[in-house]
Amino acid sequence: MKKVKKINKNSIPFLLLAVIHLGMVIYLGFRRRDKSTWLLLLTNIGLAYLFDYIVLNLFKAYTYKPSIIKKRYLDNIFGAILSQGIFVPITSTLLTVLNKNWRWKVGFTIYFHLIEKLFMKIKIYKVHWWKPIYTIMLMPLYFFISDILYKALRDKQPWSLKVSHYLSIEVVGINVMYISALIRRIRFGRGKHHSWREHFIIAPLYSFLQSYIALTTSYKQGLVQRMKCLAIFVVIDQSLVYLGVLKMNFKQSLRSLPIHILMIFVSRFFYRLIYERK
Repeated sequence: MKKVKKINKNSIPFLLLAVIHLGMVIYLGFRRRDKSTWLLLLTNIGLAYLFDYIVLNLFKAYTYKPSIIKKRYLDNIFGAILSQGIFVPITSTLLTVLNKNWRWKVGFTIYFHLIEKLFMKIKIYKVHWWKPIYTIMLMPLYFFISDILYKALRDKQPWSLKVSHYLSIEVVGINVMYISALIRRIRFGRGKHHSWREHFIIAPLYSFLQSYIALTTSYKQGLVQRMKCLAIFVVIDQSLVYLGVLKMNFKQSLRSLPIHILMIFVSRFFYRLIYERK
């Protein structure tokens, strides 16, 4: 009889938090059904991804050890996606949409600070140059930005719609890039031998550019615009292959076409969701 694989003890705190924040999303779904709520959530996640790219990917501020993915660096990135890219944005969106006052925001700032300290104590999170005091300082700012974005989205201010559109595409793009790396569909790096860290410095930049191109072509209707966008993606891929930055043969480049088509579809979907909503 095949043994059931035990859950690693490092994973348990992340899984518990995942259940808690999934509950928040469900509660939010019952309380607010307007599109602005979900656009705000995607926008907040997009902002968190940008922040983590700078702080984690570029400057190695901290390391997560959820022990969910076998490859250590992929596991680190996955821990960051959960902690910074999912848990924090969900909380921020909930506080904003339910119009909670500063006491609630201070309370949840302390909540995340205590989680950070606990993770450090049980050694599933290690800080390098980052300090927990930075979390206390930056969390209220993040909540404040969320409040501003929500008001602007509800008022349909043009700048907020463009920001939300881009960041929503970016969220999908970053996640697709991570999954592609996980299943070894795509790999960035210079030379024959390169680290996962090098990949995760280049891959988000690729996704940021891809999201911008998809954004700019999503405003126009028609198959011609979609094909033009796809052609640009293919040219970028082949240029990166020629420069030795993207590891991809012809067969693999054909496999990447569904990813590009998905991003084109996603950009148009979000355009219609944002600009054609009542």
